[in-house]
Amino acid sequence: MPRPYVFALLFLPALARAQDRFEIQVYDSETAPLHGFGLETHVNHVFGDVDESHVTFEPHFGLLDWLELGGYFQTALRSDGTFDYAGVKLRLKARTERYWHDRIGFSLNGEISAIPERYEENVWGSEIRPIADLQIDRLYVSVNPIITMNLRGDVAGHPQLEPCGKIGIRVVDTLSVGTEVYAAFGAIDKLDESFFRVLGAADWTSRWVDLNVGAGYATGTADHWLFKMIVGVHPPE
Repeated sequence: MPRPYVFALLFLPALARAQDRFEIQVYDSETAPLHGFGLETHVNHVFGDVDESHVTFEPHFGLLDWLELGGYFQTALRSDGTFDYAGVKLRLKARTERYWHDRIGFSLNGEISAIPERYEENVWGSEIRPIADLQIDRLYVSVNPIITMNLRGDVAGHPQLEPCGKIGIRVVDTLSVGTEVYAAFGAIDKLDESFFRVLGAADWTSRWVDLNVGAGYATGTADHWLFKMIVGVHPPE
């Protein structure tokens, strides 16, 4: 199981930003198996004052049976037709054993990112994402109370809250439907600077491929309507 020093490494200073446009995802608590690997491709389009498409490639690898290493390569198709490099991220995710007869799981994900200034105010950033999920029969719930911190600007040194969550019901063995909610509240002392994103979502799973699709609306941001799709490929154990 995860050692304390691994969790300490994950708690790096975090740069704050609005909710991520490139990775619109609620994490589950699982990690890749030892030496297991996979690739997720994130595709989404946002409509509003900013009208652009994003494609992100996320490979991941199981370093240990409880520790996963992953990365992101982000690209954007801008409204003027320009195809653009949009940054990279490196992440480490550690999990505990599951509790209550395998119904409850906990993990912690930490990220370091380098994003061009045209997409983020601060080039270097990081994120701390605690994860808790619950599976009871057909019901699935996941909560990610994300914490970030700005290292410069008006709210430098103030923690910021960017929680997200998901609830789904399994319709058949391979298909679930539900809702995903994302928020960003700004610095603790500036909670009026809020942002919310709500999506209807569906998840389809198979032995080799997972698919997550969703569409929804955001308030408090220049991006209003959005569509997203995540395709995950993972050879079976």
